[in-house]
Amino acid sequence: MAVAIYSHAFLVGSFNGIVVPQDLINEGWKLMKLSEDDYNDRLSIYYKSHVDAMTETEGVIKPIFLNEVHHYQYSYQKITKDDQGRDKIAVLGNPVSILLMVDETQITYPFTICNLDLYIFPHDIVLVSIEFDDSKVDLNLLTLAHNKLVNWETNINEIADDQLKEYLSPLAKLLPDKDLSKLVQEGNNLKIFQIVQGEDEKPNDERLFEIGTFSPINSVKGKTENSFSEEYFNRLMTENSVSTYYNWKGLALVDSFTVLGGIDFNKKIWQWINLYYPLVYLRCIVEKVFCFSRNNEYRLEVNDNEKKKTLKELSEEIADMEKYYFYNNFSYNFQPNLVYEAIAKGLGIKAEREELSKQIKERTKQDSEKIRETEAYRRDWITIGLSIFAVFSIAWDLCSIIKDAYTGSYDHDTAFYILWIAIGVISALAAYMFVIKKYAKQ
Repeated sequence: MAVAIYSHAFLVGSFNGIVVPQDLINEGWKLMKLSEDDYNDRLSIYYKSHVDAMTETEGVIKPIFLNEVHHYQYSYQKITKDDQGRDKIAVLGNPVSILLMVDETQITYPFTICNLDLYIFPHDIVLVSIEFDDSKVDLNLLTLAHNKLVNWETNINEIADDQLKEYLSPLAKLLPDKDLSKLVQEGNNLKIFQIVQGEDEKPNDERLFEIGTFSPINSVKGKTENSFSEEYFNRLMTENSVSTYYNWKGLALVDSFTVLGGIDFNKKIWQWINLYYPLVYLRCIVEKVFCFSRNNEYRLEVNDNEKKKTLKELSEEIADMEKYYFYNNFSYNFQPNLVYEAIAKGLGIKAEREELSKQIKERTKQDSEKIRETEAYRRDWITIGLSIFAVFSIAWDLCSIIKDAYTGSYDHDTAFYILWIAIGVISALAAYMFVIKKYAKQ
């Protein structure tokens, strides 16, 4: 039986509830800010612009756009201090369980819920995160349980025990109808960031694939109808994996990012929980949520009760995101950038960013050109109107001059000729405005 020596995971998605900061504080949520020391530690690894875009630190001056960045936490962990004054977790969290069906038998899957987190970012992006630990469990049960939890909307109300529902109630209070199944916007699945330490000296590719795809253990080389093809396995492990040291390997997919470590991986676990999850993985989720929501907004057919953003508003939002979030290299070290690139590829972020930017900017450009053409058309008609008035005014004055100078009365033949000359001038002017001018543009 394959066992996870250590397993720690975060479920994350775009929050479907209403977040009012003061209400959160009143309900027991804590505003999380980096200490000055923690902030400086992160600045030794990541660019300041990136740390400021993802975290909040007391006394740090940031661009006004990033003042909306906040992190609230409802914690079930008990934190104490060690001899050096550093935080030390005394109790990991509270025990809960979900119900699973295994071979037509219902079993209880125990785990520990650690923290509930709400991450607030600009442009109305709010991420919800549920942190839990399920170490020392059978990997077959782990992949099944994680699959059920990722497919949250379909499963959670049926599989969660009363204790889990109680500990999730701080989130439920913020949801429509207080229904936990409505945790994520647009009915999407949750995504999972999972860190697993196995029993082998170094990560096993087959095991990593099975955990990352929520598949039964030993299904890669199996020959059942649910076994994966060798071609599919090789492609994912070649195109979607990332590794820099022998004792860990990551697999980045649409619904999951999995880190599988070897037997001596425990010294690196803190970094993945406290640095890579909040500063790299969440950065990718922010980008994914923004692109998904704005692509939907761009195609939205509004009814009387909805307000669609204008192209100008969407274009300005994209410009903001390109400045503060849509860039790849944000670390002085090579590894965070490599991990980001792998996760972004798994989520398909690059293609979505480019598609959104291209569509909105191209449409904005087209609309701007139409507005300029309309204004030019209006100016042309005004010019023609004024020109007609001027031509007939000149003709009238010319007729008056001829009358006064020669006959003292109107010479109808002369007036007739002048009229036709005026009409000819007007026709020539119209031809210039609408024909010659048109070809000149081409």
